[in-house]
Amino acid sequence: MAAKSFAGKKALLVNVRERRQEDTEESVNELEFLCFTLRLKVVGKFLAKLNYIHPSTYLGEGKLLEIKDAAGKTGSSFVVFGNDLLPVQQRNIEEILEVPVIDRTQLILHIFGEHAKSKEGKIQIELAKLDYLLPRLTGHGVELSRIGGGFATKGPGEMKLEVYRRRIKERIYRLRKEIKDIEKHRKLIRESKRREGFPAAALVGYTNVGKSRILNKLSSSSLHVANRLFSTLDPATRAVYLGENKFCLVSDTVGLLHDIPHHLIEAFQSTLEEARYADLILVVYDISAKDIERQRNTIAGVFRILGIEDKKRLDIYNKTDRLSSEEKNIICSSVAGGVFISALTGEGIDELKENLRKNLYGDAIKKS
Repeated sequence: MAAKSFAGKKALLVNVRERRQEDTEESVNELEFLCFTLRLKVVGKFLAKLNYIHPSTYLGEGKLLEIKDAAGKTGSSFVVFGNDLLPVQQRNIEEILEVPVIDRTQLILHIFGEHAKSKEGKIQIELAKLDYLLPRLTGHGVELSRIGGGFATKGPGEMKLEVYRRRIKERIYRLRKEIKDIEKHRKLIRESKRREGFPAAALVGYTNVGKSRILNKLSSSSLHVANRLFSTLDPATRAVYLGENKFCLVSDTVGLLHDIPHHLIEAFQSTLEEARYADLILVVYDISAKDIERQRNTIAGVFRILGIEDKKRLDIYNKTDRLSSEEKNIICSSVAGGVFISALTGEGIDELKENLRKNLYGDAIKKS
């Protein structure tokens, strides 16, 4: 299904209670924002207590019947789960609910597909979609059109199913080769920029924390900015003037999300590798968020996957404009180090540039 066909369609959201009430609230809000980004109309939310995961249906049949009743009453076109489902679980749930089911990864993939603009971004999205689709191929044909991309069909037999599997595997192989070629090209570009003597920094952080807006403020550029998740998928690098004839290169990267599946991180390795080769990582947090610790844990997990835990970093706390003076003072006193800014108003941008110069050139900008 094309992403645009989701616009205005009714969706019932299903989340599982987590140990902490704060985590549950964050997960519910996050799923709703993902649906908002895809322009789905949320008409109901269902919160389930999960004692254990049912291998075939994830939730117990009683809970699923409650969800079916809620979906019917709200006229929902889709039921969206805030967690990932195994292929067999997704099929069985759909049979019980009699409504199409979208799991978390599928929802993210549709958003990715809508926002990717460059050739590299589109290749990465297609690869991630095919990796997701492959284990979901069945003889019923439903899963073949689950993500889209020209594989829809009506009830293929076993032989035709094997043909589709082979074609998808061949396509995955070609896409991975293309990504390797792109990585080689990007490496040449990085090396040529380094020969020019410009140090490099990379913006890394949760999705929608304002990385693109920060890069715009630093470089006076006009990258697309939107109050939607994953609005930036394609990497962008800009030159930033730090004063006294000193420049650096700053790259934006794809936004992160709590518990983002590892295979999606792997699909975007070539985008996130800007952080691996940077001289300094600019870790951006939304200071107005209820649970910054959730952002910290997510970023730390991705850093472990990328093997960059020991990289030199500078913490940036954005969106100070959303805090009162009292709230700001309390948070600033409780956080060690870092730069507090508002990319919207420009507050703290000069201090950020000074910190960039100090970290990249080893000296602070002289005061005039």
